[in-house]
Amino acid sequence: MNTEKRISLAAFDSIDIVMLGGLPACGKSRFATTHLKQGRMRVNRKEIRRMLYEMTRFGEPWSDEVFSYSDEYLVSHVERRIIEHLLENRHRIVIDNTSINRDARLSHIRLAKSMNKSIGMIFLDVPAKICLERNEKADQPVPESLIANLAAAMELPDRSEGFREVLILS
Repeated sequence: MNTEKRISLAAFDSIDIVMLGGLPACGKSRFATTHLKQGRMRVNRKEIRRMLYEMTRFGEPWSDEVFSYSDEYLVSHVERRIIEHLLENRHRIVIDNTSINRDARLSHIRLAKSMNKSIGMIFLDVPAKICLERNEKADQPVPESLIANLAAAMELPDRSEGFREVLILS
């Protein structure tokens, strides 16, 4: 993503919660590591899914295909408790999830408001075609249908949702 080097993230430096969103394989985790690692703790639902699956299956390797999405309520609960714990202990965080539409972002916005914390959003608006190409080369690719379904449901974020700052990178 060529625009990464020309942008300033200074507006996000003082924000308590930075949400990082976009389609699977758009580069969210790489962006988080490259641009948001200093001074922030990272929370990622996919890693929570992996941890829960491997922990309860005695180390059996996880993948998207084997995870039962009936466990998603538990994933959401664990994610929320991790976020609350980090914020209560005065950590600034980055939530590295797809956060693809208003509904997917709403619970985090409400949590920030309930804890009197600021929240901002950086959205990587990478075309689905590019994400599908990257996904093919990934160590643990997600099902192509997941990328297609999320692309169809995508809504770009805006400040009216409750964000202090919004940055959309394409």
